[in-house]
Amino acid sequence: MFKDYLYITGLAFRDIVHERILSFCMALSLGAIFTPIIILLGLQQGIIGNMLDTLASDPASRLVRPKFMTQSPMPNESLEVIKKAGAEFIPSETSHLLLNVKGLADSVNVVPSSKEDPFVVQSEHTDIGNNTHWVVISESLGKQLGKQKGDSLTLLLKRTANSNYPEEVPVDFKIVGILSTKLMPDLKIYLPVAIFNGIYHWRKGYAVPILGLKGNREEGFTPEYDGVITGFSKKPDNSDFRQMLAGRLPFSTMPKKYKVFETKHDDWLLWETVNSTITDQDIDVLNNSLLNHGYAPKLIPYVKDISLKLNKSTPLKKWDIYMLSGSESPKWNKGDKPILFVSSGDKQFLGNQDVILKTGLKNNQVVIPVELKVSKNVPSGKIVASHHFAGLLRSAKRLGASYDNNQHDFILKSKDQIRYFRVYAESIEQLESLVQVVKKMGITLNLNALKEPVSKLYEVQKIRTLSDYMKKIYFLIAFISAISTVFAVSSSVYASVQRRKKDLAYLNMLGIDKSTIIFFPLMKSMILILIGIMIAFLGYWLFGFMASHWFVGLLGETESLARLKAQDILFIIGSILSLGGISSLAAGLFVSRIDSKRYIHE
Repeated sequence: MFKDYLYITGLAFRDIVHERILSFCMALSLGAIFTPIIILLGLQQGIIGNMLDTLASDPASRLVRPKFMTQSPMPNESLEVIKKAGAEFIPSETSHLLLNVKGLADSVNVVPSSKEDPFVVQSEHTDIGNNTHWVVISESLGKQLGKQKGDSLTLLLKRTANSNYPEEVPVDFKIVGILSTKLMPDLKIYLPVAIFNGIYHWRKGYAVPILGLKGNREEGFTPEYDGVITGFSKKPDNSDFRQMLAGRLPFSTMPKKYKVFETKHDDWLLWETVNSTITDQDIDVLNNSLLNHGYAPKLIPYVKDISLKLNKSTPLKKWDIYMLSGSESPKWNKGDKPILFVSSGDKQFLGNQDVILKTGLKNNQVVIPVELKVSKNVPSGKIVASHHFAGLLRSAKRLGASYDNNQHDFILKSKDQIRYFRVYAESIEQLESLVQVVKKMGITLNLNALKEPVSKLYEVQKIRTLSDYMKKIYFLIAFISAISTVFAVSSSVYASVQRRKKDLAYLNMLGIDKSTIIFFPLMKSMILILIGIMIAFLGYWLFGFMASHWFVGLLGETESLARLKAQDILFIIGSILSLGGISSLAAGLFVSRIDSKRYIHE
């Protein structure tokens, strides 16, 4: 039986050679059918593959970060959930720092980083080890400074001392990597997150042992405010304010009318911050700027959305913080029980009381012992604290602090005040799940910064959607081509059987059964299909060669418009051979209808 199959296969080869012109034409027609299928699949894999490869090679495509820096620190347990969902998690106390670099006139954007930061990894860093004084810089910054990998970079750290005297400290760092312009076109520096947070603390006045920098203030809470209320004896000029805002003020918007204070001679304006707070130093800057423009303002710090609830009161008693001038506000002494003023309508609550302040994102209740007194200047439903204590309440609410009843002072529950992070997904396929984790945490904490995180999820989804549509289009075209293949192969095999009926009948009369003879048109057809496949791949190669030269400006010298992986090639060949084999076998069954007796008679 096996010899019969070998014999039939040999006859199929001889028949193809004998009818070489006809066989070649048939192979060309099959190649014409297969070539578009292969080229279309190559285009789909090439176009979409190049897009996905570009995203996959860009660390920014896997980066997820808050829309803006949160005012209140995020709870550690929430950050831990986000950390587990990503591949690399870089928490920091602020989003970025603008630092001066020796050799440049303008400051440079500095972001927190780590050794495992994909941007740092892409820079092909060397010699980091346990060193903390390292940086990775962008190629454009390196060119401006004339620096290369291994050189030293000097950051000029600046702050204002207590005496308002500017202080500058140079700190050297080793350049361990340089990011290509393709990955980072901007001037940027990647700094270890521990050093980054240390510089942030130092600029606020604290000591940073890791950098050997001394502080100019004690560890503790600093009063902060949501703005400043200014009163003017002469009518203010908006043009002066616009000039002031163009300078280095902590405010970005024009002041608004403030109608809470009912006075006849003063025009009160509210200078309000946007998603940030200010300190006493910022108030001094505003005061000096107003004085330089010829104004002698009255300044009152402003806080908003701070309420104090009387502890264990029935019914519930609640006051909103109200700000008065310094002379009308209670005095504050460090270490003493705070004194607060209430209206004459709240006389029944005078004396020593406990009030509750809700702090942090989770609204933790902090009980504060205070002494309540009456003031005729306080409206009903309001409570007045000293400017300093009101600022401490504002700071405590934002930072989620607790209160020491013995020291009469606020204390932090944790030294880590994480208000920003950068987290990377393991791959672009896992980007969507990471974004969903961050969004879910934003909803849980009611943080708008996390409800709408910044990522390239839209670009990734757009390319995937395009890929899905191209797959459907390819399937439709391949389906039509498959039908054409079935007709072409079946017609060829049927014609071959009809043309060779007499020869096949003679084989049957020689003792070869019809089930073996069917193998003749099947083998002949499969050989022609293989030749057609080779012609199709030759056409695909020519298309790729020409496209790589014609579209070099679009793709670059190293990328191809069409490409096929090994598994794609095997899939195409297997599919065509399977479909062709089934079609050939179906058409070859006509051999069974040949009547050998008729040819014996002839």
